[in-house]
Parts: sequence; C-alpha cells; structure tokens
Amino acid sequence: MSNKIIELEIPVNRVEGDLDIKIKIKDNKIIDAKSVGTLYRGFENILKGRVPLDSLVITPRVCGICSVAHLLAAAKALDNAYKIIPPPQAVRIRNLSILAESVQSDLRQHYLMYMSDFASDYYKDKEFSAVAKEYYEPFKGTFAIKTLDITKDILKVIALLGGQWPHTSHIVPGGVISQVYAQELLEIHNYISKTQIHLVKEIYTQTLEELCKINSFEALEKNITKYPDSQLAIFTNIAKETNLFHTGKTGYGFISYGCVDNPNEHGKSFIPAGYSDGKTLYPFDESKITEDATYAWFKFDRPLHPFDGLTEVQVKKEKAYTWAKAVRYDAKTVQTGPLAEFLMLEDPLFLDLIEKFGDSTYVRQLARFLRPSRLIGYMLKMTDEALEHIQDPVYIKPTEIVDTQGYGLTTAARGALGHWIKIKDSKIDSYQIISPTTWNGSPKDGNEQAGPWEKALIGLEIQDYDNPIEMGHIIRSFDPCLVCTVHSIDNDKISYKIGYRG
Repeated sequence: MSNKIIELEIPVNRVEGDLDIKIKIKDNKIIDAKSVGTLYRGFENILKGRVPLDSLVITPRVCGICSVAHLLAAAKALDNAYKIIPPPQAVRIRNLSILAESVQSDLRQHYLMYMSDFASDYYKDKEFSAVAKEYYEPFKGTFAIKTLDITKDILKVIALLGGQWPHTSHIVPGGVISQVYAQELLEIHNYISKTQIHLVKEIYTQTLEELCKINSFEALEKNITKYPDSQLAIFTNIAKETNLFHTGKTGYGFISYGCVDNPNEHGKSFIPAGYSDGKTLYPFDESKITEDATYAWFKFDRPLHPFDGLTEVQVKKEKAYTWAKAVRYDAKTVQTGPLAEFLMLEDPLFLDLIEKFGDSTYVRQLARFLRPSRLIGYMLKMTDEALEHIQDPVYIKPTEIVDTQGYGLTTAARGALGHWIKIKDSKIDSYQIISPTTWNGSPKDGNEQAGPWEKALIGLEIQDYDNPIEMGHIIRSFDPCLVCTVHSIDNDKISYKIGYRG
C-alpha cells in the first residue's frame, strides 16, 4: 500500500459548482494537486463588438456575489480609457458600495462557508464539537442565523446607493449616476453602525481599538485568554485542535491592487497597492501581470499581458485540465485576498504570524475574519465625508475616445480584481477579466509552477478518502469563487463530500 498512488477528483463547492480538485495521494499524503475550473462562460468573447458601456451591464453578471466589484472595475477601466478622474464625492459613494459588499461577503464566508465544517460529525470527538454545532451548524447555529440577519442590513447600503443588490448599475465612467441625499446617508450610517455594534458585541467582544492593538502572536494569545468567549478565541482554539496553524502553506508572495480609493488623491488608496514576499513590501507595477494558458483549454502562444490576452478555446489540448488561465506577477506565482491587504499595511500582527507560521490556513482565514473590523471604520469615514460634501458633484461626463484602451483595478471581497478593455472604432475590440480566484486558483504555468492552492495542498495528510475535510479547510481559506474565474461541463465525475455541501 505504501507505494500505491490513489487519484481522486473532488468537488469543493458551496455556492457554485464550478470547482473540482484532482489529487494524487501516496502514504495518505497529497503528492500532486490540480485546480480544475469545470465551466466555460466566455464573457470576454460576449463583450467583443459591443459598445463600451455594455460592459457596465454585462460584467456584473460574471458573479452575483461580487457584482459591485465587477461594475466598479468596468467603470474604472473606462475612466482610465477616457482619461477622466471622477469627482471625490463619487469616489466616496463607490467606496461605500464595494466595502458593503466585502463586509457582507467576509461575514458570510466565515460563518456560513468556513466554520460550518467544524460542526460536522467528522469532529464529534473533538473538544469543540458541541460549541461548533451550537454556533455554526447550517440553518440552525446561532451565528449562522445572526450572520444572515446582519448581512442583510449591510447590503441595504448598496440598495440605497444603487437601487438593488446584486447587479446594480449606479457606477459609471465619470462617477455615479445620481446624487445621494442626506436622509439616505443617515440611513446608511445607521446600517453601518448597527453592523459595527454586532462586530463589537457579538463577534469580537471588545472594542475595535483594542482589537487593532494586537500586534504579535504573543499579544493574540493574551487577548484570547482575556476574552475566552470571543469568536476570535473560539476560532483560534479550533484551529489549534485541527492543525490549521501548520497546513495550507504555499511560500508564495502576495499581491494587492489597493483598497479604498482616496477621494482626495487620485491613484492612491488607504490600503496601498503592492507586492509582498511576506517580509518586504514592493511597489506594484501593472505591466508585470501576465496570463499563461499552458494548462488551460485555450490557444496559447506565450505568457501575455491582459491587453494582448487571448480567449480562444482549444478543448483537445495536451496537458490542459482547466478553464482557468495561470495568471502571474513578474513571472511569480502569487496569492491575493485579505491577508495580502494586511501585509500591504505592514500590519505587525500578520507580519509576526507569517514569520512564525507562514501563510498557513489559520493565518489566511484569520485575515478574512478580522478584515471587517478595519473595513467598517473606512465605511463610517466615507459616510461622514459624504455628508460633509453633500452638495458636491458626483459625475463628470467623459469625452468618449474612438480608439483607446484602459484598465480598471480594484479589490473585491476575495482580492485583486482587474478588467482590461481595448476600444476600436467606438466598439469593444478586446476585453480581459482577471478575478481574485484566477490568481489563487490558477493551474500550473509553463515553468511548472503550481497555482497557490494547488501548492497549499501538497503534503497534506488525508485521514478519510470519502470525506477529506482537511482539504476543504485549506481551499476555503482562499474563499474560492470559480464562477468569476473560468472562461461543457463534464458530468462524468467521482463525487466525494467534504463536510457539508450546498
């Protein structure tokens, strides 16, 4: 048995059904992993030949979870192409919209998608089992129910600004479509404050200021001793019992396009753009992004910048195994998401955790768990500033350019999101989308570098082949959203469950 290699193909889906993981196991350890995007959608080709403004309607349909993020990226691409800078008040409204989407996504991901696994009978003999069932069991757990309620409130911010969620259309090149009035902003402030109170009283059980003072693993340990009933303490203790501190490491660097645009300083953001190797922060350079289709079902010449990118299907292709391209930064495999953002801020807690535990499953998920504590403050800041500038303009009409190109970079809930558009004769000639999961869930490239979560799985020990729940913990720490990434669905699959599937 020790020399036998076992191959499994496992669906790891909770919201959409577009991700499978193919793994090879020897001596109960994963020795190879392939991230398989199973669905071709071809949004880039749908957009060809259309008028540029159609991108504002079509690209939010890429994903119902991140529709505001795609709308914003599309609008920013046209801002860039038409060489226009939106008014500061429009930037505040845009910020409020995408931050509301990110806060609700982080809370739902942690409690509905991630922690639910620990309520599984797989862990019935663990010390935390009873608490996990009480708090996180799907449709029944205390925090599962509370999360649905509180995230409905934060989404009302987007409804007030954009009329609906998902698939709003209020963000346009040049700003936003309509003025926001004081009464709406006061309602928005109320919903944000209500969410902040929930974070303070129900989740973190301490002030956000105290939470932000945690600057090392030692300080974290003291904090969870001081607040043993906090969700931070419970998650950390569960992570210790399930070895999340030591699994899921890639050793790869991190990328962020920047988060929360500065309304008063165009091109700057409160959470800066950059590349980090986990220790040192480097300036970000958009020109270093390339897509490699060596292992994707697309025609491939060489790694190409998105402005030159190809989305031409080639199904019968040797070695190919996914509809996702391998996106790289300066020829390096990198990951994106909340952990990258904390590293862009050179946050002392996460710098210390990276030094001690690497980019482990716990460290990655902890960043997502803590991010709402930061984002909620930016939301209150944007609301207060918007009230102060209530009469300021929110739109500047752009002068359309017949032949041009532009890119729009933003931060979605799962990390770096970019749109690249080329316009010829006033029509879309080329459009490329690189979502956060394209970074995190990428396949191998021409240099045989594995994608981030492919690498994160290597060496993982599997206890139960019928329910490899340990694998689910790692993949979900990246918060996968393959529907945004894959560009025929094969129903001939061997299905294995991973905890709760939904």
